[in-house]
Amino acid sequence: MQAEKFAAEAQMQHPDDLRFPRLRARALFETGATARALAVLEPAAKAYPKDTPTQFALADIYNDAGRDMDAERIMRQLLDADPDNADILNYLGYMLANRGRQLDEAIRLVQRALDVDPGNPSYLDTLGWAYYHRGDMEQAEKYLAPAAQQLPNNATIQDHLGDVLAKRARWQDAIAAWMRALNGETGDINRAAVEKKIQDAKGRSNR
Repeated sequence: MQAEKFAAEAQMQHPDDLRFPRLRARALFETGATARALAVLEPAAKAYPKDTPTQFALADIYNDAGRDMDAERIMRQLLDADPDNADILNYLGYMLANRGRQLDEAIRLVQRALDVDPGNPSYLDTLGWAYYHRGDMEQAEKYLAPAAQQLPNNATIQDHLGDVLAKRARWQDAIAAWMRALNGETGDINRAAVEKKIQDAKGRSNR
């Protein structure tokens, strides 16, 4: 709770600096205090509706707390205000792709993000992940492979690539991608789930 304490003290000293309620809310959320995190961040987001980082932070907490419709509402409001913002386009596209919903819209959103920032590996990952959920593994690999090559230490992207390769029955390649995911320095994965996928793939590759 030290991070939350420091952020709270800084917020009192600098009440107009929105970095501190964002940091404080995330610190609270990470300790399981979701209600307290929202009690800190929701008033800041309401008071500063045009502050994109604060709106992003609130959407993040909503999304992580399972309130995906609230997160989607915020991102759509941000997109209405700034329709060419590639980060907003990608974030909303990833949310939809990750839920396996509105996949055609997710693909369109991320393609717009890539129009703004061609080759961005995070956006390529989102696009590949949307195609994965749509069942098009060829297109999924087309975008995920270069994303994984550009960000070899991103656990999330390597995990996504492993899932695609497994769907294509390329077990050894999938295992290699999942091993990179376990060794990744960034990204968020369920390590136990990835380890199980590796064991299952080893069993299939030995048949």
